[in-house]
Amino acid sequence: MSNSLKINIVTIPEEGLSFVLSEDGEWFKGCVQERDYPDFSLQKFDVNCRISIISSTVFIKGNLSVLLNVYCSRCLENANLSAAGDFAYTLIPAKNETEKERELNAEDLEIGYYDGEFVDLTPLICEQIILQIPIKALCREECKGLCPQCGANLNTASCNCQRGFVNERMAVLKDFKVKN
Repeated sequence: MSNSLKINIVTIPEEGLSFVLSEDGEWFKGCVQERDYPDFSLQKFDVNCRISIISSTVFIKGNLSVLLNVYCSRCLENANLSAAGDFAYTLIPAKNETEKERELNAEDLEIGYYDGEFVDLTPLICEQIILQIPIKALCREECKGLCPQCGANLNTASCNCQRGFVNERMAVLKDFKVKN
């Protein structure tokens, strides 16, 4: 990744370290390969976190807010959305173990690893950006979507299509009932 945000854990003071980052969408493009680029465009994001260390365990707690452009799931129009969320990571030094020795326990899902004396915040921030993207993005809650017959955007136009229309290929399923 070209956007390396490596923090030397040796330089983290006893009271912790504040980390603030505010960037535009170009920064995020460095996190993903072109073939994996998601179907949204990031306009801006802000990260504010606190990094502390106890023994060799690194704790990262913070929040992230994003402003992004996505396609509405109902009407397929562009929509600007904002989202925000809190996050927390616990990182421990990586161990040199073989794949056979590595067995995940429930508590391992809460822990990440770092190598050497540096913690790279880039993959953590990129992960949090992706986690803020809604599964079903809507331009607005009351979006009417597209007409299933003619494809008209029902937010901006009306159509004369029959609303109770049943596709004749599916008509046989109209009276289908499941018996318990």
